[in-house]
Amino acid sequence: MIFSSLLLAGGLVQLGLAAYSVKDDYSGDKFFDMFSFNTFDDPTHGYVNYVDKATAEAADLFNVSNGVATFGVDHTNVASGRGRTSIRLTSNTQYTHGLVIVDLAHMPGSICGSWPAFWMTGPNWPNSGEIDIIEGVNSASSNQMTMHTSAGCSLANSDCQGNLGCSVKTNLQKTYGTDFNSNGGGVYATEWTSSSINIWFFGHGRYPPDVLGPNPNPGSWGNPTASFVGGSGCDIDQHFINNNIVFDTTFCGDWAGEVFSQDSTCSAVASSCQDYVQNHPEAFAESYWAVNSLRVYTDDGSPVQNNVQVSQPKGSPIAHPVIESSAPAPTQAVEVPQTPTEKPQRTHTHGEVFLSSETGLANLTIAAREVDEKPELVQSSLVDADRASEAVQAKVKLGRHAARHLHRHSHGIHHHS
Repeated sequence: MIFSSLLLAGGLVQLGLAAYSVKDDYSGDKFFDMFSFNTFDDPTHGYVNYVDKATAEAADLFNVSNGVATFGVDHTNVASGRGRTSIRLTSNTQYTHGLVIVDLAHMPGSICGSWPAFWMTGPNWPNSGEIDIIEGVNSASSNQMTMHTSAGCSLANSDCQGNLGCSVKTNLQKTYGTDFNSNGGGVYATEWTSSSINIWFFGHGRYPPDVLGPNPNPGSWGNPTASFVGGSGCDIDQHFINNNIVFDTTFCGDWAGEVFSQDSTCSAVASSCQDYVQNHPEAFAESYWAVNSLRVYTDDGSPVQNNVQVSQPKGSPIAHPVIESSAPAPTQAVEVPQTPTEKPQRTHTHGEVFLSSETGLANLTIAAREVDEKPELVQSSLVDADRASEAVQAKVKLGRHAARHLHRHSHGIHHHS
């Protein structure tokens, strides 16, 4: 692969220039056949009951309608036993290197007690690494992207070892949860090479022309939203290998439950996280994923292991509390990480990088003006509108029994692992 280095506020980011081709396409009717439904106890100690495919199907928790794969949680019954019924999906294929692009019409909303995530992880956590692409808890409105590794890896100016990991947190308000959904969804693209792991976010109607096509080229997308560059601080190939793709929605547990009372919105509705999740099923009608497409691309023939048996994660990582930024969100689609400033003295803030919207405005490669300069982006917006409509149709179908309108690991703390 040919690489190009871009100078950002926080240093050099290395981007691949070669065009990719599709390796695995999870989109459409085959989506759920390419994942396993995990049923083990949540490694992050969440109040959740992960169920198998047959149980989830009987409860109308998932379907595919007009090519959109939709799956959520029980929002009808008072929870009991292990907790609120939910789905955790793990891909049947493991990957080392590649480009993972997910186009979402909807993700679980910013709901008290919830802890959704879209991430990648491998066996024997954290020795195979973990890549958290989308994650947040409770009423969070912006996304946090985190790497977890074994000892000896520092990325984004932080030690990535174990539960805390190393994080980049964007203050863009349309990257996660309810705000993401109200904006019509968006695309997350994650490029994993021997040199770096880069994550881009593109809001609804703001996609580069090739991002959803057969041969996307990250080298043309401008600066990533989050960049974790290897080198002397971390040998990427030593710390990240054989990762599965995971979607899940858990509740409370080691992160959402731990910070529930610190969230002013959540502390006002219940005395505890479990009490709220258990007794307010109606609050979780918007706790669902709607996937327009999910594709894994390759450009160099990196090994892909098929039909890997995934054992139950052994670790119980500790995630980071969400700290909201007061900076106004810029209008452009991509935000550039800056050198982290001194963090406030509070627990579990290790590895967080706060992104400045002003820096983003100064360094943006893909800016709002490109809508005028590139009319093909307008066409992308029209396509996105159609996809959003399809997601609504899928949502209605999910509620066909009992008038439902159905409306995620672990992670550092969570999880995943």
